[in-house]
Amino acid sequence: MEWNYQKQVQCFKALSDETRLQILEMLTMGELCACKILEKFQFTQPTLSYHMKNLTQAGLVSARKEGKWTYYSLNEDTLQAAGSYFTRIAEASSEKHCLLCGKSREEWEQSQCNCCKEEQIVMEENKKIKLYVLTGFLGSGKTTMLLKILDNLSQHKVGIIQNEFGRIDVDSEILKRDGLVMTELTRGSIFCTCLQLKFAQALAEMSKQDIEYLFVESSGLADPSNIDEILEAVKVLAGDVYEMSGIICLVDAVNFMEQVADEITVDRQLKHCHRAVINKVDLVSEEQLGTVIETVRKYNPVCDIDTTTFGDIGTTFLSQNLMEKQWAESEATTNSVDTKPKTMSLNFDGVAPKDKVEEFLQQIIPHAYRIKGFFHLNDGWQQVDVVGKRIDYKPCEPKEESHLVFISKIGPQIIRNIDSAWKEIVALPMKLKN
Repeated sequence: MEWNYQKQVQCFKALSDETRLQILEMLTMGELCACKILEKFQFTQPTLSYHMKNLTQAGLVSARKEGKWTYYSLNEDTLQAAGSYFTRIAEASSEKHCLLCGKSREEWEQSQCNCCKEEQIVMEENKKIKLYVLTGFLGSGKTTMLLKILDNLSQHKVGIIQNEFGRIDVDSEILKRDGLVMTELTRGSIFCTCLQLKFAQALAEMSKQDIEYLFVESSGLADPSNIDEILEAVKVLAGDVYEMSGIICLVDAVNFMEQVADEITVDRQLKHCHRAVINKVDLVSEEQLGTVIETVRKYNPVCDIDTTTFGDIGTTFLSQNLMEKQWAESEATTNSVDTKPKTMSLNFDGVAPKDKVEEFLQQIIPHAYRIKGFFHLNDGWQQVDVVGKRIDYKPCEPKEESHLVFISKIGPQIIRNIDSAWKEIVALPMKLKN
């Protein structure tokens, strides 16, 4: 068997998964039917097929069909070649010579010349920007998660593309900080025909910045099914400047079961992600969390699933190969001008009674996917965040004026609802804008 670098990489990538390592250990007892392997693990047949495809393509496992079942066994030639490779590395290390060129350490250092150093500089200059796309339905906590990531990467050069359906980008005001390179794209989904070109152009422009990482926070109603098509357009505009490093989908443990039943967007976000992060797990029971995890797995049989609170996902994902969890083919997005929800903003100059504003919000909640903004209430300036039936307030810096953004479930009809409820309950001058 030819044991070249390409084969080595494929083999070791297949081994970089805890489940697949366990499957190899099971197969040491001899050939096993897929049904027997399934008995050991708590996942579905498609998930097993995904893992076995990785192992067989890497040559670590052999497969044979018999009737409706597939039988698997270890490929000892590949395993011996892998073992021999590490043995040779250990021997070369103990003898202090380079396994790649065969030179000793002293010979290697003497042969270093300026052309080698120049080549290394060129390689560093051509290093690609690691690109992550953050998805998740409205109110799942994407901005909070991104703030945590920015805190963890404070010593690195990071860029942000922030996408919002409304005219006013509330989240960008929360994210702004010194030294952060950020672009805002509003009034639609970056995956919709209405913003696709602007998104590709923004990616191309961002590639000119001196950054190591670029995080794209998409709108909560974004369907990323066509991300590959957009990245191909970026290659035409700017060259092969990005290393697509993964789509991370944030799931709201509290509201997910209701959202997934009503919105195809949630289905697509999960289907095309490489890691699903279930947020707000402190607000649900173990039974409800189990139901959420089981449902996520129905939509994506292969992605990693993590659980967290306050959107904290740490930094380990930065060193992991999320793209190995790619399984869904690129497809046409469901985001279009026809399916774009109506968004409205309410602007107010003055101080409003908190109890009246809350009563007003309770009236509008059934008609809106999401409500958020900044408001001057009688207890000070507050960041207002409405997800499902929950209204949260957080003190914030003063703004030029108060504003709330509404993403409608009922189309333009929400304009009348907002106007009449505000006049009846708050009864202070305000302005509504598209």
